Amino acid sequence: MSMNDLMTMVPFIAKMLRLYVQESAKGQASVYDPFRKWMDNCYRGVPLGALGSGSIGRSYRGYFQHFQIFPRMFEEKPILANQFSAFVSRPGGKSYSTVLSAPKADVLKGIDRAGIGSWDWKLKEKNCTYNGLFPRSWTVYDGEPDPEIKITCRQISPFIPHNYKESSFPVAVFTFTVQNSGSTPADVTLLFTWANSVGGKSELTGNHTNSRMRARDGVHGVLLHHRTADGHPPVTFAIASQETGGVRVTCCPSFAMGPSVPGGEQFTAKDMWEEAKNRGAFGGAPRASASSRPGSSIGAAVAAATTVPAGGMRAVSFALSWSCPEVKFPAGRTYHRRYTKFLGLDRDAAAEQLAHDALLGEISKDHWSVKTSARLRFLKAFLCLHE
Repeated sequence: MSMNDLMTMVPFIAKMLRLYVQESAKGQASVYDPFRKWMDNCYRGVPLGALGSGSIGRSYRGYFQHFQIFPRMFEEKPILANQFSAFVSRPGGKSYSTVLSAPKADVLKGIDRAGIGSWDWKLKEKNCTYNGLFPRSWTVYDGEPDPEIKITCRQISPFIPHNYKESSFPVAVFTFTVQNSGSTPADVTLLFTWANSVGGKSELTGNHTNSRMRARDGVHGVLLHHRTADGHPPVTFAIASQETGGVRVTCCPSFAMGPSVPGGEQFTAKDMWEEAKNRGAFGGAPRASASSRPGSSIGAAVAAATTVPAGGMRAVSFALSWSCPEVKFPAGRTYHRRYTKFLGLDRDAAAEQLAHDALLGEISKDHWSVKTSARLRFLKAFLCLHE
């Protein structure tokens, strides 16, 4: 960079520093903080989210990170309880299980061995292929966790050209296809777990709760009610799956992240994993969902079980939605996000409706795919022309 280039940037630098000083004096977070070290990594994948709804990143390694639900604020650190997992069993007692995520050793370092550290983190990276083309991505797990099983996860968010209704909806759909190349049928359970957290310190402040969604049209799921901190508005998450002819869905409305407390009254992350691993489903009896305690956190899980015949294929879909109707800016102004124009201001009702409608295709899920496929064909043609 030449001296002339540097001189032209002086007014801009002075303006940004003045803005930083003014906002800091008011106790507000600055748009640009020259003294903050911004951490980044090379593991980012296609994020989830839509116009003005906030976003949740998902690494190509399979875990969720970079929560940016509030303006100008983001949490980069992954929440490792947010995962997809697979369990496979065959006649004769053969069984396989793994979390469908491959964090680096430094990311897994320090996790509670009595909690999510007890899960089977056995995914082999060499058997996985990730592709991304916003607003969708797809990951192929070839031979994971069973050598004769191939799982493909297709992720998509409603980001549609010239559409400002569905494109504002904070929801994403994950469609899994499971192919069985073996000579025996395979009982497969896909598990979706989610923490009652937006990242940061609010996860451990306590008094967060979970509750079951109202089952309708074969859609079953859990709502996670999060109180947040630092003056941010509350958020409700929804995770859900849909029962079809060959798919059975069960839910675990709440599990504790840490170890069991004396008396064993808590259902822990380890208990949840063992039940999914041994039974392929959760018990039908409703579990009490107590508020989280200060210093601890809770999560929820949805399990979809199916039998894949020898040489056959099955499809399973999950939905993730979130609802935070208010958006507050540091200057003190509060707005309602665009999706509230269509779904109202009730956080819980909106999150539940979004997950339900996305799974049933009532948010034009096919339209998302058609539009994105057209972009993919255009991109391929463009690359061919420039080879």
